[in-house]
Amino acid sequence: MLRVALISSPISLEERYGGFAGAGNTESSYALVCLAAVAEREGMDVRIIDAAAENLSVEQTVTEIREYKPDIAGISSTTAGIVASGKLAECLKELDKGIITIIGGCHVTSLPEETLAEFNSFDMAVIGEGERTFTEILGAIDETGTIPTTLPGTALRLNGHFSLNVRRPLIDDLDMLPLPAWRLLRGFPDSFLPSPARINRFPCASVVLARGCPNRCQFCDRSVFGNTVRSYSPAYAINMFKDLANNFGVREILIEDDTFILSHKWVKEFCERLMAEKIDITWSCLGRADRVTADILKLMREAGCWHISYGIESGDQRILDAMKKGEDLSRMEEAVRWSREAGLKTKGFFMVGFPGETVESLRRTKELALNLPLDDISVMQLTPFPGTALYKSAAEYGVFEKDWRKMNTLSTVFVPHGFTREDMEKARSEMLGAFYFRPSVLIRKFIDVISNPRLFRYMFKGFFVLLKVVKKRKKNE
Repeated sequence: MLRVALISSPISLEERYGGFAGAGNTESSYALVCLAAVAEREGMDVRIIDAAAENLSVEQTVTEIREYKPDIAGISSTTAGIVASGKLAECLKELDKGIITIIGGCHVTSLPEETLAEFNSFDMAVIGEGERTFTEILGAIDETGTIPTTLPGTALRLNGHFSLNVRRPLIDDLDMLPLPAWRLLRGFPDSFLPSPARINRFPCASVVLARGCPNRCQFCDRSVFGNTVRSYSPAYAINMFKDLANNFGVREILIEDDTFILSHKWVKEFCERLMAEKIDITWSCLGRADRVTADILKLMREAGCWHISYGIESGDQRILDAMKKGEDLSRMEEAVRWSREAGLKTKGFFMVGFPGETVESLRRTKELALNLPLDDISVMQLTPFPGTALYKSAAEYGVFEKDWRKMNTLSTVFVPHGFTREDMEKARSEMLGAFYFRPSVLIRKFIDVISNPRLFRYMFKGFFVLLKVVKKRKKNE
């Protein structure tokens, strides 16, 4: 029986969230519990070390792995965590050269050859969707004791050269996958928390019910799951909810799909089944303004949804069009209003620093955030991630620092022509301060805490961190 360690990047909260580390989320890795489930189904001995969620350093992660003594270390990494993942693989090779190190995730899928060239301690890479490829890798190693060299969906070094094998077809029927192996997460679900704005009840968990995105936003990476949307069936999704509620005591679920409301038929069946089962679960989701209707939002509210987040990005239609967002501002305003009328709390995701950004476009974005009836906002720095159209073209529109460690949407790695780094950071902090320090918002947050005292600790922490960041920015000015 092979011993398989599945690990998330040992990247600290400070590295991921900077000044917002105190309010950063420690949600568990959904990718790891999915991979663990298929590995166990193949008869492997599996341990999950969710280093990112547990805020473990490279050294602490190595200690955990040393005690387990795995044959295989599968590391899942984003771009911001790839340097830490490379360091981890290097340490594992020093610990035991026989450990086979496999890297997977969005970064290596987008830049397979560059990643393997930069980090020679990775023996192999999984490119794209992981379950089938990882299962076949495990089977081949279990049978032969060696790494397979021609497996679809993989990349590796072979005879001094990089070998990038053909992409593996995506999984058509997600229902064939086993339920995620939540029990392998240490401290689950009590030790995992989302950002304060998305907490309604405890304990909570996050899931992904659909893969792929049909949209063409220039700042989004679709390299892993592609543009074809595939969903678990509503029946499977309900079984996942029941598993979390009945076996782990979860009372709040964050649905992290980019395209949750793509199919109204799917959402309607899901909501109706959820109500029929009478599962004690409240939930939140992400949505696109051009996919919602007043009726579907009301049905979601009846089925336990309490919060929806929209990717609004900019208040300048010219920028949205250039980024191929495929939405117009009037529809976004309508979607937020419908959501509030349905009784849903709302959050808007915004970004600053787009190619073609101007003082006027920043002003419009700030005004839109203040004028929409949103409960919360998130303001990020535009980041040209590997795998996006912007990664290849960003240097034409400004100064682009390709430091993978800083690609966390909070550090400023891209500065459009006509601005400085300080301009971008000032715009971001001013927008956050202008939104949250309004009397109406402060009163609303106070009411939220009074109605749900368990939120006090987390709301206070989030507010204190925001205050600290804004004060630091003003002091630097």
